[in-house]
Amino acid sequence: MFRNLACSVAGCAAMIAATSGCGSSALDQAVVIGGSPSSQPFVSLAVDRFAPQNPLARFDISMAGSGQGLGKLCDGLVDLAVTAREMSPTESEACNGSGITLAKIPVARDAIVLFTNKNNPSGVSCLSLPQIYSLVGPESAGVDSWNGGAKLARALGEKDRLPEQQLTLIGPPPTSSTVDLLIDQTVAPFSPVRKSAPEIRPDYRTLASDAMIPSEVARQRSSIGFADFEKAQRWRDQVRFLKVDSGRSCVPATANTIRSGEYALSRSQLLYVNTEAAASNATLAAFVAFALEPERLVAEGNAAGVALPTDEIEKANKEWEQAADAAGVQR
Repeated sequence: MFRNLACSVAGCAAMIAATSGCGSSALDQAVVIGGSPSSQPFVSLAVDRFAPQNPLARFDISMAGSGQGLGKLCDGLVDLAVTAREMSPTESEACNGSGITLAKIPVARDAIVLFTNKNNPSGVSCLSLPQIYSLVGPESAGVDSWNGGAKLARALGEKDRLPEQQLTLIGPPPTSSTVDLLIDQTVAPFSPVRKSAPEIRPDYRTLASDAMIPSEVARQRSSIGFADFEKAQRWRDQVRFLKVDSGRSCVPATANTIRSGEYALSRSQLLYVNTEAAASNATLAAFVAFALEPERLVAEGNAAGVALPTDEIEKANKEWEQAADAAGVQR
């Protein structure tokens, strides 16, 4: 398991200045972090535990979105970004153009959950991916009933019909990484065949605060709301989760199905690290190693969603070790 730059975190944590025990100066450099607000709990917990052991370390954290975090990372303005999605080809090209080498490390898993009113009379408990596209995709603009997109869903291979019941789609603003994932998993796969833009329908009901979503779904009996799993879990007694059928069977959103990858609308929480920055910033290198310790990922991954399986945690540590060695990070 990869530890600190020249010795263990615990060993260096006790040092305020250079000592022969660690062979280097105290960890007193700044670490600049950006990324998705949904990853804020993971970042906050890791910093909260690292900082007291390394009181001279400084952190500048701005979790304004995956896109912004990756953009700043590729511009050399942040040292690492914790994101709720993969880097896009455009973002990757920008980083390559800037000569920045990145290590991509999974740290947790999260998912999008679709839910409706607990007293929704429709009896619908599961939606297929074609049905979801027919209700949330760009071609569903103006669809105001659950079965209003039936023709579109049939064109994508769906045979079952949904009820003729009024529909309101409710979710966070389009800038949210939650919307990004919904698009990636339920719209983008059908965009090429439909020759449509990978976008959410422009007329869905947006709420400025995620905390308002369950009460709005509770107020409208036939609505569909969506949110990330970590938030939706808090509302489980207020709403009814919908299962998702990706072509094999209807799968509920649970920690186990998300962790195993069975649940279709899942995502990885990813840590992107500027490896050259880690080679020159001992505090950054030590912090990444600290955040990736297996016992920490199990405990803190849950704060950002669902902890990774043990084998994936081990793989994440090995990936960082290899990236660190290639960049010349001392260990």
